[in-house]
Amino acid sequence: MGAGAHQPLFNPGSGTLETAFRVPQPTVSKVITVQGRAGGRDWYALSTGAGFRLDVAVFVSSACDVAYRPRLWLVGPGVPVGAGQPDFVPDGWSAVGVSGSYSACSGHGVVGWRGPTLARTLGAGTHYLVVEHGARGGWSFVSLAGAKVPGGTPESRAALGRFGRSGG
Repeated sequence: MGAGAHQPLFNPGSGTLETAFRVPQPTVSKVITVQGRAGGRDWYALSTGAGFRLDVAVFVSSACDVAYRPRLWLVGPGVPVGAGQPDFVPDGWSAVGVSGSYSACSGHGVVGWRGPTLARTLGAGTHYLVVEHGARGGWSFVSLAGAKVPGGTPESRAALGRFGRSGG
């Protein structure tokens, strides 16, 4: 699943639940580029209907430090409790993290590392994806599967072009 098959979006930073990046039309495939900050996280809000099929992964630029491997979480009320609940989950909510190693990938102009996929069917409501950047920062993107519909903005395409850079 390469970035060229998705609508590009740019997240300028969404470090808290209150500032979550609202993903428009989550049923349409997206690639959302962000420059992750060392020790930080980014929140993404998905408003979905019942039976929404979530299929998401994080990609990291090959130019980034090998230690930069963000962790992806699904967070919200009604999310099944996974192992090792992180401290950023609000009271009454739960989280499930995706685990596994990153694998090399290239295609559609992207050379980097693909994290493990988080796939599940969600109920109606607002759900949150959280990307924990860890001790290192760098360029990454969240890739959401969905219907292929042209779109994006010049700013978003420019951000995707910066994906090949390192730094955080």
